Amino acid sequence: MIVHMFVADDISPAHEAEMVAREHASPATGSTPGGRTSWATTTWLFDIGAERTSPVARVRSALADLTADLNRLTRGTELAALLTELELITRSVEAATVKVMARADRADAFRDDGHGTLAGWVRSIIKWSPSEASARARTALTAHSYPALVERLDAGTLGVAQARRLAGLHANRRVRDELPIVFDTLADIAGALPYEDFNTAVLRWEQLADADGAHRHADVVHDSRDASVHPVGDTVYVDAHVGTAQGALILEVFERYVEAELRHDLEARDALGLTTMSDLPRTAAQRRADALHAIFCSAAVGSSPAPEPVVNILIDADTYEAALVAMHNDERLPSLARRPEDIHRRRCETTSGLMLDPIDVATASLLGHVRRVVVASDGTVIDLGRKSRLFTGAAREAIWMRRRRCVWPSCSRLHCEVDHRIPWSEGGRTSPDNGDPLCAKHNRWKTRGYRTHMNPRTKVIEVTRPDGSTISPV
Repeated sequence: MIVHMFVADDISPAHEAEMVAREHASPATGSTPGGRTSWATTTWLFDIGAERTSPVARVRSALADLTADLNRLTRGTELAALLTELELITRSVEAATVKVMARADRADAFRDDGHGTLAGWVRSIIKWSPSEASARARTALTAHSYPALVERLDAGTLGVAQARRLAGLHANRRVRDELPIVFDTLADIAGALPYEDFNTAVLRWEQLADADGAHRHADVVHDSRDASVHPVGDTVYVDAHVGTAQGALILEVFERYVEAELRHDLEARDALGLTTMSDLPRTAAQRRADALHAIFCSAAVGSSPAPEPVVNILIDADTYEAALVAMHNDERLPSLARRPEDIHRRRCETTSGLMLDPIDVATASLLGHVRRVVVASDGTVIDLGRKSRLFTGAAREAIWMRRRRCVWPSCSRLHCEVDHRIPWSEGGRTSPDNGDPLCAKHNRWKTRGYRTHMNPRTKVIEVTRPDGSTISPV
């Protein structure tokens, strides 16, 4: 763009027209006939585009501002706040990406250049992996039916992984028709619970909503079960795949042996006066391998470290009755999750969270032991008052039925101690509504002033720091 500018020492309205008329005059300077005004023309070249910044540049600039003082941050809470801001930005970017892909799908624009699928089209533009492209394509297709998915993602109340998990439900044709009934409930759960617990709720609903399909799939998996032990060179490989009915027992026994190996390492470390996990003599992978070896050794000598019942299975009365009726009448199982409240009320799983086929559970109940458990609306199973200082027996099992793994954020250790939320020394009762499972490490952290409590709105167990702030992932 070319700009001509006049510089004059005496400009009046009368002279203005004359100066404009002489704008394109060849002399560089001149004066009016009266000699009263001298003037000059100066030409500047402006590149207007250089003054503009692209959206990408503005985003990068904002990110640079966020991390400008990164080297000055040393406290975990400060870095956590920064990570939270970056995560919210990531969710907004993902929402915008999904909107663009959804528009490309609706306008059939992805068929340009001969592409046949939305995922294939974006891979021709961006170097995503096939799984990443497919996950985003599923989310974009889900956005057509559930605009709230993108809205929650953009608002930051729904994580990227959670959005993709919900999109996976929409892609499952066997449960797609049932999804509108529970979509908002599942989205609320996604915003309230850690991802692992949210995924457990999704798996639970998915299996119960397609109970017959899950049962037939369980039969196929069981019929194709296999196991082998074979040497290859200087290595012996142990491979197996079984259905959940057999797998529940195998998993429980294996976890107990792994936990026993960890206890041995902790005792060895503590004896040396060391404190960190990196000081353990074996890695987690090595402990798992040694646990498997120990299981075979125990079988060889006919011993077991777990004489009590190994697997506890939780099934609600309605699901159990439906399975028995289907077995008696030789009928298919109906959908067992037709209402939003069924997500919280229905159960057919082990206490460690492994989903089971209701038909398998009903069959096992005819051969094994069954006990009736009454669960209150808040999840409480029994109440022992202040008769005992330690959680043992039925009180401990009642808490494990509510949750088996450590409640500390990011920890998923299976075999835990059960400790009081409100300490016994402060009047806390030994009852399931005042106890939570904690691994040995995080149980010791409670002596530093950390507390656990149940959020009355979300029913999620939260951990508070000594300063009263909550360890709460966004």
